[in-house]
Formats: sequence, C-alpha cells, structure tokens
Amino acid sequence: MLELLSPAGSMDALKAAVQNGADAVYLGCGTFNARQGAKNFTPQTLVEAVKYCHVRGVAVHLTLNTLVSDKETDELCNLIRHAASCCVDAFIVQDLSVVRLCRQIAPKVPIHGSTR
Repeated sequence: MLELLSPAGSMDALKAAVQNGADAVYLGCGTFNARQGAKNFTPQTLVEAVKYCHVRGVAVHLTLNTLVSDKETDELCNLIRHAASCCVDAFIVQDLSVVRLCRQIAPKVPIHGSTR
C-alpha cells in the first residue's frame, strides 16, 4: 500500500497537507525532534492536530528523533504519555533508549525508525 506522508511544521502546514491528500503527517512537539526549523506543536496544539487529522482519516506520526540525555527523561516520558493519550498513530524515533521508553509507556503505539 502506498502512503503519502507529509511533514507538518505548523497547523497551517498540517491543514494544507490534509486538504491536498496526505494519508499521514509527521510533526514535532516541543524539543525532542529534529524539526527545530519548523514552528512545531505544543502539547495543546498536538491535541487539536490529532483531532483535525483523525476526523479526516489522516494518521499522525510524532517525531521523537533526537538523542536524549538522562536529565531530559522525565520531560520526554511526559510527552510520550501525552501523545499516547492524544491517540497519535506512531512515533518516529532515532535513539534506542527512546524506543524503550515508548514501549514501556505506550506499548500499543507503533514505532518507526528515523533516518536522521
């Protein structure tokens, strides 16, 4: 199955991707993503983004593709919990320790590897 996966660095970009036929979008929330040049989403706007996409049959993949230090673990765990409660469709991950945390906190959310 072919899937059109589009980046969404802001709510405007997300809406444009959805309205132009994206099957899924990937986006960053906070600082645990390599998309620091994008506007990115906050925990509050992540909720809105997931609702907007899911109503329209579009999946949301959250990028967690940075290397994470021990001192950032609690903040990352909170973001993983929040993303799972928002019903994101997948995580895109680079750091194997982040994979472990995602599996522990949100075992039903699929994980994809990042090429970054």
